[in-house]
Amino acid sequence: MDAIITEESFLDFKCPSCGNPVSFPQDTAGHVQECPNCTESVIVPDDGSEAGRPLPFPLATPRLVLRRFQPGDWKDLLEIVSDEEMFRYGEGRPLGEEEVLGWLETDRHVKLTTANQPFYLGIQLPDGGKLVGYATLSFAEPQRLQAELRVTVGRGRQRTGLATEAVAVLLSFCFDGIALHRVTARCDPRNLAAGRVCDKVGLRREGVFQQDHLLNGEWADTAWYAMLNEEYRAADNAAAPPGAA
Repeated sequence: MDAIITEESFLDFKCPSCGNPVSFPQDTAGHVQECPNCTESVIVPDDGSEAGRPLPFPLATPRLVLRRFQPGDWKDLLEIVSDEEMFRYGEGRPLGEEEVLGWLETDRHVKLTTANQPFYLGIQLPDGGKLVGYATLSFAEPQRLQAELRVTVGRGRQRTGLATEAVAVLLSFCFDGIALHRVTARCDPRNLAAGRVCDKVGLRREGVFQQDHLLNGEWADTAWYAMLNEEYRAADNAAAPPGAA
């Protein structure tokens, strides 16, 4: 029996960064890809547009702006990550000035499509205000259809709803902006505040891994949360006012 050969359909459009023509498979529509010409991240059009879309940064909420790190952020960032209490329930350790400066220098070269690298966004108060935290997106596989998100807010701004606001806008970016299939988050079950944030934004608690990692010399548990694109859509539709399109 002869093999059946099918021709894969491609989408042709222009990169919004360099203006050069690019082509990606049909099944990448709505997802983020790397332009082969300028290596910038581009969202493949899913509506027949002649040009792709750039990443929609900064992301804004009524009380926050999520944006890429800037060199001048190091003092605010150092204030957050040098606090030992911030690592009570999380991986890592407090960082010093040189480590923060090195982090910012490395991050300057990271794009959303950079393989095996977490993508960071600073969480800033509006109107050029203080950096009060940061968000992290880590992709689970090369296709970039799944991601784990984390939000860290400095102790002085915790329990104010800012973390919930930041996670909510990140979920919108992940599902509405780059059409991810699944988004996950995790926390130590003893971190009740982090668990409440996950609950508030509608992340589904999938289970707890018992004593799956060492934390400060002791075995600790990990609570895993997740949301599928279809769950996000259902919740969004349920929240829409009657008669909304």
